[in-house]
Amino acid sequence: MALPLDPELTRPHDRPLDPTTGEPLDCTRCGACCRAGPGSQLVTAGDLRRWRENGRDDLARNTAPGHFGEVAFPTTPEGACVYLQIDEIQDRTLCSIYEDRADVCRAFAAGSWQCLELRRERRSDGRGRSPTR
Repeated sequence: MALPLDPELTRPHDRPLDPTTGEPLDCTRCGACCRAGPGSQLVTAGDLRRWRENGRDDLARNTAPGHFGEVAFPTTPEGACVYLQIDEIQDRTLCSIYEDRADVCRAFAAGSWQCLELRRERRSDGRGRSPTR
């Protein structure tokens, strides 16, 4: 189930807008949700079962301790999900396992309060490039 968008951030038939810049949100130019730190990208029992059924035992085995005593994707030393690919030349961030991503990733919605908060945190603490584009 997708998280609802803040109704103040959307216009009919448009992508959600960044309230700070007014620009349409572009997840491939941000990745703030994938850089939320260790334990943030939770993995459910359903994810583990789906991956094993789909022959992706590598994903099921490659987990780390997550928040709330749950299991999560492992992260890089900088706190990014290990499956986040960052292309500095093209200014893009892409998920290398997008088709097999976890339920929490599928439910995360551009423009949700969580999205906007993670974007604000990245802008304010100077971690990486600004996710406002």
